[in-house]
Amino acid sequence: PHCSKIIRQKTVSLFLKHYNHIQALKSLSKIFTIALLFLMTACSPKSPSGAISSLQKRASKAEQKVQNLYDNDFQKLIDDFSYLENNISPEKDISKELTLLQAYLQQFESERPMMLEELDFTKQQLSDLSIDLKNNIYDDNTIQRYIQDEENALHIIEAQIIYFQEKFDNQREVVRGLKK
Repeated sequence: PHCSKIIRQKTVSLFLKHYNHIQALKSLSKIFTIALLFLMTACSPKSPSGAISSLQKRASKAEQKVQNLYDNDFQKLIDDFSYLENNISPEKDISKELTLLQAYLQQFESERPMMLEELDFTKQQLSDLSIDLKNNIYDDNTIQRYIQDEENALHIIEAQIIYFQEKFDNQREVVRGLKK
């Protein structure tokens, strides 16, 4: 009987220690949950600051994609154009293919600086808007309108990127076929 009483006391003691740890963990868990929810709403894409942050990331990604198009696809197609122009037999008439390739290259070459300029402008507008939001310069409707304007500008640039990527991908296939 005495052993069983000691075992019960030890068990109760361990349970209480364990119970206190569980309560402390539950409290910490609640605090972390509240903090996480606060952070998620503070930077959620639906909040103005979250939307601005999301657009800033998209603008940076778009800028990188334009640069990649230039560094990789454009430069490679320039080399391919030169190769085809100088190495394909005159009996094989590829003038239409070369003309189309040249047109896409020239189009990208003329559009790229404007795309990059528009991206720089959008990034600056978003940065300024973020500061204005922190300083409560505009009401919610005005902020939302400006966010929508920048999102529309980004949509246009992203559509241009997709257009050129598709054209360059198609031209790479044409070039492969002509090199055979």
